[in-house]
Amino acid sequence: MTSPRLARMSPAAQTWYLAEIAYISERNPDAAAKISKMIRAARQTLADYPNIGPQGRAPGTRRMVIGPYVLTVRLRRGESEIIHIRHGRQADRSKD
Repeated sequence: MTSPRLARMSPAAQTWYLAEIAYISERNPDAAAKISKMIRAARQTLADYPNIGPQGRAPGTRRMVIGPYVLTVRLRRGESEIIHIRHGRQADRSKD
């Protein structure tokens, strides 16, 4: 059985994601597992449908809302890459 394709994450998005999962896991492991599954499913969807979601503020980006999280995605070398993740309650400081 082969693993499903996943959209890549930029180093910054990966760092934020891992820190968020670690933080939530300390308080509620079940919630952390649920969020992890949601993000993984989004990565699979983005790998299969790279143009999904409305356009972002910056040219060449798209936004995807997954539960309480907002993902900023760009196409890089023909593949989706998550370049920014934030919780919906956080201020949007990205230029994307």
